[in-house]
Amino acid sequence: MNHPIEFVYFDLGNVLVSFDPNVACNNLVARFGVGNDQAWKAIYGSGAQDQFEHGQLSGEEFAEKVRKVIGTDAARMPTAELLDAISDMFAPIDAMAEVLCRVRASGFGVGLLSNTCQAHWDWIRRQTYLMNQFSFDVTILSFEEGAMKPDVAIYQAAEERAGVPAERLLFLDDKQENIDAALARDWRAVRCLGGPEAIQALQKFGILGLDI
Repeated sequence: MNHPIEFVYFDLGNVLVSFDPNVACNNLVARFGVGNDQAWKAIYGSGAQDQFEHGQLSGEEFAEKVRKVIGTDAARMPTAELLDAISDMFAPIDAMAEVLCRVRASGFGVGLLSNTCQAHWDWIRRQTYLMNQFSFDVTILSFEEGAMKPDVAIYQAAEERAGVPAERLLFLDDKQENIDAALARDWRAVRCLGGPEAIQALQKFGILGLDI
């Protein structure tokens, strides 16, 4: 391909799907009758979510840690229901489904590079989102890699799996620290949200035409 970029990585949260952690907490309140502060502490304050996204906890281990903080048991807070409750906080950014297809049709490799946990990924893949009809060339997920952005290890894995030189990679992410880590490895990278900002970034780099 006669283009300085060959492969485009997209972040998941706030680029392909929007999300709100407060909704996850509200779900625990509504479904299991726990206090909102207690729910936040159990999921995020305890470090359980961070460990889950690092792949350091299985779904059952995560659920048990959350239940322990709340002071309940699996009979009153079943693991499957708990994992769905903390995952039911996403909404698709529908315009991005067409963007993914357009980028692929233009001859570029398309990958997903995301900090996420098994429960969130499983829940998203069970939804009827348009993006789920798209098959990524490479999927790099923190819970599978055992490393989270901006850790260098997850970028190394992404480079190896894309199979192109670092300077021929473009990355769209909503967090500056993740963009900075990519730039430090000679990637092209832009901080943006999904939708118009992402489209403009892709147009700027000549990945998309001006007709979208």
